[in-house]
Amino acid sequence: MSLGERLREVRGTLTQVEMAEKLGAHKNTLAAWERDERLPDAGALIKLLEIYPKLNPNWLLTGRGTLEVNQPADVGYVMTPRYDVSSGAVGEALTVNEQVVDYVTFRKDWLQGTLGLNPKDFTLIEVKGDSMRPTLSDGDIVAVDLQTTRVEDNAIYVLQFDGTLLVKRIQRKLDGSVVVRSDNPLYEPETLKSSQAEDLQVIGRVVWMGVKV
Repeated sequence: MSLGERLREVRGTLTQVEMAEKLGAHKNTLAAWERDERLPDAGALIKLLEIYPKLNPNWLLTGRGTLEVNQPADVGYVMTPRYDVSSGAVGEALTVNEQVVDYVTFRKDWLQGTLGLNPKDFTLIEVKGDSMRPTLSDGDIVAVDLQTTRVEDNAIYVLQFDGTLLVKRIQRKLDGSVVVRSDNPLYEPETLKSSQAEDLQVIGRVVWMGVKV
């Protein structure tokens, strides 16, 4: 197919007058393009791509590929809130009542395919302090899977204890006690007796982090 023939295919059922109006060109000019008597200028081609966002520019200019750009079937984006929880949060307050600081955009297919997350089941919070360095530093952003509350070795969790929100590693022992660990060796591990561990709430598991450079 020539460029003119491809232009006619894009025009489809529109008349030359209707397409010319969309492109801001004269009907006779469009007719000359479609007869391959003249080449359309760059401005007209850009306008055409703006009118038809799915139009494949490579196909339009060279005839190679398909008329429309091939896209994944479910490409979408999720606006995920980041909450201000620097003063601590309890239970549902983490996802319902805390103030939203801003939003971070993620691709839905990346969240589901790479992280295995349902967009509705995670949130973002900002790390405070240096207790988790070098893994996490003050000001880093972490994504928290709110559906995962089962404790696994070598995982990092967001915990709520005594009205304070913590980002730590935890280890459950056979006697019912819990060891709360920091990655920073300057911080000693803390052991909660079984009676104290009952007050420890696992908010969710950290599954992604955005670090400052």
